Amino acid sequence: MEKQEGKSPFLSLVISIYVLLIGVGIPIVVRDRYFDILIVKYYFYCACTILMTILVAGHFIVTGARQRIFNIKSFFLNSLKSCTIADYAVLIYLLVAIISTFSSDYLYESFWGNEGRYTGLFLTIWYVISYFCVSRYWKFKNWYIDVILAAGMLVCLFGITDYFKLDIFHFKIAMIEEQRSIFTSTIGNINTYTAYVGILVAISTVLFATDRKIKNMMWHYFCMVISFFAIIMGVSDNAYLSLGVLFGFLPLYLFKNVKGIQRYIIILATFFSVIQCIDWINNYFGESVLGIQSAFDVFIRFRGLLYLVMLLWGIAILSHIIAYKSKLDSDKLGKIFRYLWIAILLLIILSVLYVLYDCNVSGNANRYGNLSSYFLFNDDWGTSRGYIWRKGMECYQSLPLWKKIVGFGPETFGILVMQKTVNNPYNQLYDSAHNEYLHLLTTVGFAGLTAYFVFIFGYIRRCLHYINRTPYIVAIMFGVICYSVQAFVNLNLPIVTPIFWLLLGMGAVKSMEE
Repeated sequence: MEKQEGKSPFLSLVISIYVLLIGVGIPIVVRDRYFDILIVKYYFYCACTILMTILVAGHFIVTGARQRIFNIKSFFLNSLKSCTIADYAVLIYLLVAIISTFSSDYLYESFWGNEGRYTGLFLTIWYVISYFCVSRYWKFKNWYIDVILAAGMLVCLFGITDYFKLDIFHFKIAMIEEQRSIFTSTIGNINTYTAYVGILVAISTVLFATDRKIKNMMWHYFCMVISFFAIIMGVSDNAYLSLGVLFGFLPLYLFKNVKGIQRYIIILATFFSVIQCIDWINNYFGESVLGIQSAFDVFIRFRGLLYLVMLLWGIAILSHIIAYKSKLDSDKLGKIFRYLWIAILLLIILSVLYVLYDCNVSGNANRYGNLSSYFLFNDDWGTSRGYIWRKGMECYQSLPLWKKIVGFGPETFGILVMQKTVNNPYNQLYDSAHNEYLHLLTTVGFAGLTAYFVFIFGYIRRCLHYINRTPYIVAIMFGVICYSVQAFVNLNLPIVTPIFWLLLGMGAVKSMEE
């Protein structure tokens, strides 16, 4: 019965329209430029999700599902049988959020999230409903991802023009000068923008690396190049987290054959070519561009950058010539190159841990010059993120045991830390932890954060189960991973987070089992 309902043409149409509305509409929809961008996208998402839910529920009622629901035991048994680990985890996460809301001293604020960025229980409910509806009733088709990418390219191109201070749609004309550089495109704050572009980078890069058809390869290469330009020109440090995890873990998927290694070398050559182009742009246009004031400045200032680009392209061309003349069997590499890459990753991780220890424990931060600002954790770290993280943990530790388990209430972080951060040296009003996981720990507690982590890891495990079915699932998975990693230094906002939850539903789609 469940499979027949999932195959309903009406349900498939409703969910397909919903996927396009969220995947294309959320990034693009604006009303009064940046002045109400958060609230407009929030209302747009809620309206679309509520309407979709009404149509899905109405379909079940009209088609007689109501009679089956009356058989409570049969209904729940059938529903539970189809649930995965990720499904159970997200339901527990929602249950904890409900308990946290009704046990909070700020019930109204916890439900609506109006004292923060609107991610209260109300929005959380729609996220979870969206996940289940898309994963159950959407019919997986590759072209939906390409349409979402196409919309993303428009957002990226707009953001790139902002780097040149063009403001082609006059979004910044009424803003004060100090704020113009931190808002861009149709997304808003540069941190939120690069979180969104990081998803596009991941999806387009994975698809280019696995494409077999020339037409698809050219399209995804174009998307990859544009998103590389956009994420670097976004001038936000959280971008290097998305790129780091993409470049770090992609070889574990690609290094199973010669073609995968060749594509990875091309991806690296393209990325550093983009950095070189941005260096030329900065030198040629001077004051007409924003300039790079992020971790990417290290690459741009590297004197051997042009030689590195030439070397990578030379290796890419040479590898293709050797593979063509020797007629290498692309399926005979085995796991040796992936094991070698794991060894390299471990070496990099150990090196980073040593630098962190050297800076923060041994007190040798001066050894690392400008890079020390990224490794030395103090109140000033990450534009005062170190300060609010410390205050957030202090507030969490002061909570009673029950509140530590279920949290202070969804989206009540600002209320919790208000007294601790009043008259702070940064003159900031903190309504978010600027770290999604610390934010969850304080608002929905240890239980909610644990359930959320199990949900994400369970989702990745499910995607890996279909890793050989279609590269589009792998691309979606990498998009989710990149978002999840940059979330350590970013906010949960109903601007990009709805795209994240949409991808969760698309990657867990039940139609892949057919």
